[in-house]
Amino acid sequence: MVFAEVLGCIPAFGVSVPERGDAYEAADTAGRNLQEFEVVSERVRKEVTSTAPLFNLTNERMKTMGVTDISDALHRLPGINIRDYGGAGGMKTVSVRGFGTTHTGVIYDGIVLSDCQSGKIDLSRYSLDNVGSLSLIVGDNSDIFVPAKASASAASIIISSMSVPGPMDSLWHVTGQMRVGSFGTYNPYFKVGKSLTPKFSFSVIGEYTHAKNNYPFTLENGKLVTRERRNNSMMNSWHGEINTRWRLTPASMLDAKVYYYDNNRQLPGPVILYNPICNEKLRDRNFFGHLTYKNLSLSKFSFQGLAKFNWDASLYHDEDGKYPGGILDEDYFQREVYVSGSALYVPTDKLAFNYSADYFYNNLTTNQMEVVGPWRHSVLQSFTGKFQNSWLLATARLLWSIYDNGVKEGISSKDENKLSPSLSVSVQPMRNRLFFIRASYKNIFRMPTFNETYYFRMGSTSLKPEDTDQFNFGLTWQYNSTNWLNALVLTGDVYYNNVKDKIVALPTNMFIWTMTNMDKARAFGADVTASATFNIARRQSLVFAGNYSWQRVQPRTSPTDPDYNKQVAYTPIHSGAASLSWENPWVDVVVHTTGASDRYGTSSNLPITRIKGYMEMGAALIRSFKIKRNTIDLRFDLTNILDTQYEIVGNYPMPGRAWKFTVTYKYN
Repeated sequence: MVFAEVLGCIPAFGVSVPERGDAYEAADTAGRNLQEFEVVSERVRKEVTSTAPLFNLTNERMKTMGVTDISDALHRLPGINIRDYGGAGGMKTVSVRGFGTTHTGVIYDGIVLSDCQSGKIDLSRYSLDNVGSLSLIVGDNSDIFVPAKASASAASIIISSMSVPGPMDSLWHVTGQMRVGSFGTYNPYFKVGKSLTPKFSFSVIGEYTHAKNNYPFTLENGKLVTRERRNNSMMNSWHGEINTRWRLTPASMLDAKVYYYDNNRQLPGPVILYNPICNEKLRDRNFFGHLTYKNLSLSKFSFQGLAKFNWDASLYHDEDGKYPGGILDEDYFQREVYVSGSALYVPTDKLAFNYSADYFYNNLTTNQMEVVGPWRHSVLQSFTGKFQNSWLLATARLLWSIYDNGVKEGISSKDENKLSPSLSVSVQPMRNRLFFIRASYKNIFRMPTFNETYYFRMGSTSLKPEDTDQFNFGLTWQYNSTNWLNALVLTGDVYYNNVKDKIVALPTNMFIWTMTNMDKARAFGADVTASATFNIARRQSLVFAGNYSWQRVQPRTSPTDPDYNKQVAYTPIHSGAASLSWENPWVDVVVHTTGASDRYGTSSNLPITRIKGYMEMGAALIRSFKIKRNTIDLRFDLTNILDTQYEIVGNYPMPGRAWKFTVTYKYN
C-alpha cells in the first residue's frame, strides 16, 4: 500500500503545535519588519499584515462587541455561514465562503479536531468563558510553524483558550461565574489556576449548562396563526479540563491537556403542522488528552511535537411507530490516535523554512454501516518556505497527503495520494503607510467521510475526494493616531473558489438515495470589515466593528440540471454584522446586530423552500468592580430585542427576545 511506502519518511524528532493562546504565532520569527512606524495607540494587527484573509477576535474584543456565545462570535466574522438549529442545545456547524462544513477545520488549542464519521464539528459544545481568542483563517496565512494537518482544510476556525498562570506567578487565580437566562437556562462555571513552582503551573476548569429551551414561536397556517412552544428541547451538559505546563528549560516546555465533555439533549425536530410530538434524544460524549512539546533553544532551529488520543461517542435514540418495535437506536464510537512533528529553520532574518509530518489513525464502530469496523491511516507532510523583507512577505507550501483505507469486514474505499500547493503574497507599497496588498492561491482536497462512504444503503466506496481551488485578492489598511481617532482598520477581499467532484446524494429509486461524485460548484464573492476606536472624552470611547459579505455559490454540473447557476442551499447572498460600544467609567453599553438575506432550503431554489432573511438586534450592559485583588463583573444581555421570528435552518425557529444575566468573581 502507498501508506507503507512512506511511513518511514516521518522524522524521529518529537511532535506538535504551538503554545495555547498564541494561535500558531510562536517561534515563527521571519516576520515583516515594521520598526519604522511609531505605533503609539495600538500595535499593528496581524489581520492587516497577513498574506491571506485572517480575522481575529480576542476575549477583550468579544466583550467590547457584546458577543454572547460562540455562535454569535462566528456571526461577527465575514464569509461564514452557520447551520444553527436554535436554542442553547441546538447544533451549530460552520461553512466558509461556500465550501461546505466538511472543508472547514476547527483547531482547539493547537489541536485539529476531527470527526471521521460526518466531517462536521459541532461548535455548540465550546463555550467562550475560557476562550482567549477566536480566529478565522481562509487559505494559508503567513504563520508557517504549524502541523501539516492545520493546512489540510480550505479554511480554519482557531479557538485558543486562556493560558495557565506564568512561571513567577505564585498567587492563586480563581474564577467563579454564574449565568442565568430565559427559557430555564443556568450555567455555573469555575476555574482555578496556580504556578506551584517556577517550572510547573496548572489550571482546572469545570462547567455545567442546563436549559429547557422551551421558547415560544408563532405558527402560521394560512389565515390561522397560533402561538406555540418548542417541545422536547431540554439539554444538560458539562465539561471539564485540566491544563498543565512544565517549563523544562528556559527555551523548552511541555504542555498537557485532559478534556471531557458530556451532553444529554432532546432534539425538537422540525416544526410540522398539527404534529408537535417528537421523542428524539442525543447523547454526545468526548474525551481527549494530548501532550505538546516545544523547544526553541537553538539559534536557527526550533522544534515542536504533539501526541493525542481522542474518543468520541454519539448515541441517538428515537421512539416512533414507524420503526420495528417502535424504537430506533444509532450508536457511533470514534477513536483517533494522532502524532505530529514540526521543524523550523531560520537561516537569515529574511528566510524561514518549515517541515511538518503528521500521522493519524481513525476508526469507527457503529450499528448503521454496511461494513464492519472502517478505519483509515493518514500521513500528511508539508514543506513551507517564507521570504520577507521591508516591503514583501511571501509564503509557499506543498502538502503531500496519503490515505490508506480499510475495513474489518466488507469492501473498503480506495486509497488516495495527492500533492496540494499553496502560495500567498503580501506587498507593502508605501513604507510609511500601513497599507498592504495581498493575493493567495490554495489547492486542497478532502477525503469522503465514513458516512458518505459506508452509511447503510446511502454510502458509496467508489467516491473520489472533493478537489478545491481558491483564489483571493485583498487590500488592508490600518491607521493609528493619538487624537480622537485612536485606531482604524479596514480590510477588503474578493475571491473565487472552484470545487470539482463534489459529493452529493442522488436518488437511485423512489426510496433509496446514494452518494456520488457529480457536482461541480463555483463561488465568488467579497468580504469587507471595518473597526474603529473614537476617543470622545477623557476615559470615554466609542468602539465600532462591522463586516459585510456578498457571495454567489452556484452548482455548475450541467445546464440541464434544475439547480444549475442557482444559489446553493442555505447560503445567503448578503450577510453582515455590526456593533457599537460606549466604554466609560460607569457602565459600558453595547448594541449589536446581525443579519442575512433570503436563502433556500434546496439548491434548486424552489419558492416553497425559501427562508426569509432576518436582522436580529441585541444590547449589553457591563460593569466591573475591583477591590484589591478581587474583581466582580456584572453583565446583562438582551438578545433579539425586536422579538423577530426567523429561521436559519428551515422549519427550525430561532428564539425570540431573551435575556441573560452573568455574575463573575475573579481573584488574581
